[in-house]
Amino acid sequence: MSVVAAHSVRTAAEAAAFVLPELSSPMRLLDFGCGPGSITLDLAEHVLPEGSVVGIDSSEAVIEQARGSAADRGITNVEFEVGSIYDTELPSESFDGVYAHQVLQHLADPVSALIEARRVMKSDGLCAVREVDWGTAAIHPFNDDLGDFLRVYSEVARRNGGEPDAGRFLKGWFVDAGFTDTQTTTSTWTFSDEAGLNWWGDQWADRIKTSSIATSAIEYGIADEADLERISQAWIEWKSQPGAFFVFTQTEVIGRG
Repeated sequence: MSVVAAHSVRTAAEAAAFVLPELSSPMRLLDFGCGPGSITLDLAEHVLPEGSVVGIDSSEAVIEQARGSAADRGITNVEFEVGSIYDTELPSESFDGVYAHQVLQHLADPVSALIEARRVMKSDGLCAVREVDWGTAAIHPFNDDLGDFLRVYSEVARRNGGEPDAGRFLKGWFVDAGFTDTQTTTSTWTFSDEAGLNWWGDQWADRIKTSSIATSAIEYGIADEADLERISQAWIEWKSQPGAFFVFTQTEVIGRG
């Protein structure tokens, strides 16, 4: 649940800032790979009073959590369903906009996902996706243990069929999916103040030992429990260093046509 907890703090104001100016009521939006729904619910509020949002995710557990969050916040113009972006079973040209945040990096066939997104998007609609590029990560102070973290994360991601450096490929994936009009921007995730350092360091100290990354790393023979414990401790020590700093880039693409 450490991954879900990290995802639950995400907001549309940050994660969807690149596309929010394009969204308004009464648009109907699809958020695929919505996770616990924190961004989805923000999008639903953004397209009030007449717009609506559908969030889909392959995990029934996080969909139930998203539904609970919608009830807690009293947001009624949103639906959450278990579903696959490869085959949503949704009607063609039924959404004004399709959105995804940090989803394609985990997929073995991101182009097929974008083709499905394009199918359910209206001809004058848009598809907006944001993806990280782990290959751009800069960490200070840097040491071998944090270098091992980057190696373990990337090797596990690729063994799972994903692409940890998805950001650099994102525009090309849109082109391969048939989008003829793309707008590409970049931004960064930067952690330097005390709150940011604690959040980033603590979550990775936990996730490297308790999430599916740990399970897969051990299963694939990429790392053992001692390695993961060492990496976890490195994050704890890193966050308290006076000059601690972390940054990597995010690529954002809006596709039309």
